[in-house]
Amino acid sequence: MSSEAPSPLAAFQRHSTMVVAPELRFDYWRSLHPSIALDLPQGRHAGDYRANLINASSTEGTVLGWCTNDDTSAHFAQDNTDFVLVSLTLAGEARLQQADGQRHRVTSQSGLVVLDSCQPLSSLAMQHSMLYLMIPRPQVKARAPDALTRAESSPFSLPDNAMTRLLTTHLLGVIKEQEALAGEDLACALDTARDMSLVALAQLKGPLSLEWEATQRQSLLKAACRYIELHASEPGLDVARIAHALGCSRAGLYRAFAAHPESVAETLRRTRLEQARARLKTRHPPSIDQLSYHCGYLNAASFTRAFKRQYGASPQDWHREWCERQLLL
Repeated sequence: MSSEAPSPLAAFQRHSTMVVAPELRFDYWRSLHPSIALDLPQGRHAGDYRANLINASSTEGTVLGWCTNDDTSAHFAQDNTDFVLVSLTLAGEARLQQADGQRHRVTSQSGLVVLDSCQPLSSLAMQHSMLYLMIPRPQVKARAPDALTRAESSPFSLPDNAMTRLLTTHLLGVIKEQEALAGEDLACALDTARDMSLVALAQLKGPLSLEWEATQRQSLLKAACRYIELHASEPGLDVARIAHALGCSRAGLYRAFAAHPESVAETLRRTRLEQARARLKTRHPPSIDQLSYHCGYLNAASFTRAFKRQYGASPQDWHREWCERQLLL
């Protein structure tokens, strides 16, 4: 688990201990995790140590990673750590021990597990594979203070509910699509994972305050807009599907958009047309049939009407005018 930003741009970085000499493998793995003290368990030799890491970071400090490694001991609460870890074990297990002696066993049945890096904690990961999300501690403190207080006492599993299931699906999906995600698409996926996690963490408190309800609506609005951006090309995308994907009711989604200049449907329509216009900014754009299909419209006629209402010209005319403007530059 690396808390360092792999790149100033959103891009997955890939690392493997198998690319270095056997005697350097564990030292190389340590270098990838400067915020965590790592050791080899007794009897384990650096020469046969196998581990792989894929991770990416956002400009705001969120890190998403997927790692697999041989048996490894780790010690948290280093001076330079300041994050909350949300992890999902996919294989193997991790045995955690707190400073007060409390022990926890984390497996694939534990769901999403939360721990605070500032709290003294040791772990022994055995043939471990996990997904993890590292969120800067100040962001969790601002948005989910009760959850942070709980994490300061002990690691815990998030409850199984609509939001945590959606978060799990999202994290798995991002890793599955790692080869195709980069730049703005990946940045959007990372921010969505962070926002979902903060909502899931904040739901651990009791009755919502008015202040939190407003914050939750804002987070839901941002998550909905990002979901629309990622799925606008799907012809069947509508309010019901967006609400289901985000784990909320249609009424809740409408409330989130109440203070927004656009309704859900208007946001979806604008996003589709903006994506279509971006595709037209080329000398050889797709055909109108292809363009309408890739932007979520069922037929070219309805797409053309919507485009003309939005931009005052048909797609063909808009493209021709764009080409003419490029010649004038």
